[in-house]
Formats: sequence, C-alpha cells, structure tokens
Amino acid sequence: MNQDSQRVTETKDRIKEAFFDLYETKKIEKISIKEITEKANLNRGTFYVYYKDIYDLLEKAEDEFLEELVNKIKGVAIMILRGGDIHDFMPPLSFYEKYGRYLKVLLGNNGDPNFVYKIKNIVKKTLHHLMQQENLPIVPRTEYVMEYMASAQIGLITFWIQRDLEVPIEEMGELIREISLHGPVGYIRGCAGKESIE
Repeated sequence: MNQDSQRVTETKDRIKEAFFDLYETKKIEKISIKEITEKANLNRGTFYVYYKDIYDLLEKAEDEFLEELVNKIKGVAIMILRGGDIHDFMPPLSFYEKYGRYLKVLLGNNGDPNFVYKIKNIVKKTLHHLMQQENLPIVPRTEYVMEYMASAQIGLITFWIQRDLEVPIEEMGELIREISLHGPVGYIRGCAGKESIE
C-alpha cells in the first residue's frame, strides 16, 4: 500500500470509528457530521471527500462488511449442506475481532433494521444457490425453510457477538452445524442423550 492510499484508509477509519462511537449510544438521525468530524479531529470538508452524508457512510461501512461476509459464508454453507466439518471454513476469529464492534452496533437497539434484511437476503440467496448446486430437492415452502435458516443463524451470531464472543469460535462453529443439521429440538435431545450415557 503506498503512502497516499494508506493515508486515505487511515482517514476513513478515523471517520468510521468516530461514527460508530456515537452510533453506539445515539440513533443515526441524532448524529451530526460536525460531531463525527470533531471526534475524529478532522474538518467537515474531509468528511465530504469520502461520503455524501451520514447515511452514505453507514451504507459503505455495511457494504464493506457484507462483501467480506459473502466470501466467508459460501464455504460454511457448503459444509453444512454436506453435513461435514465446518471448523476450517468458519470465518476466523480475526474476522469477528475486526468487525465485532461494528456488528454489535449495527445489530443492536440503535442499529439499522435494513442491515439485518440485507444480511438475510445474502444468506438466503447463497443457501438457495448452494442447494441447487448440491442437487438438493426443492421442497414445499422452501422459501420458509430459507427464512428460518437465515433468521436462526443471524440471530445466533448476533447473540454471540453481543456477548463478546464468550463461546470459543470452534465450539460456535460446531453449534451452528449441529443446530442447522438437526434443529434446536434435535440438538437438545442429542445433548441430553449424551449426558445420560455419560
């Protein structure tokens, strides 16, 4: 990375950090560009070099995450559909460490409801494409199955992030795989069965 592009990246990161600092405690419509630039120790003109307004900043921050997410979930989804081991395909802990703070805000009380919708659509499209690729049959009400799977996985990841990644990532991967393959009731019964054997 040359010096100019590094400076651009650093400036955008400062703007983004300042924005998310404010977004943690305030709704987006209550945040001003002046607050962001003062917090980032930049002038307003610098903000407008990169973003049209606060909503443009939010959208670009979301798109950056979503682009990386799409690249990560394809491998995970394939392994879930094949019933395989997903540990090697789970996004690494560094991915969640990098985006965890932003996700916590975006998926929290002040977050953007449209962000969840965008993630859900990406997950559903990816799953649908992979089901066709794997020659899995299209069953009645497939769209409801896709909605359930997408909502459940997003909910689980959100809960994990909000609890500061307290469950080790390998265990989280196994949990997602088991619940995806056997459903929550099947997972609970399976765990109960293991405990009774032990």
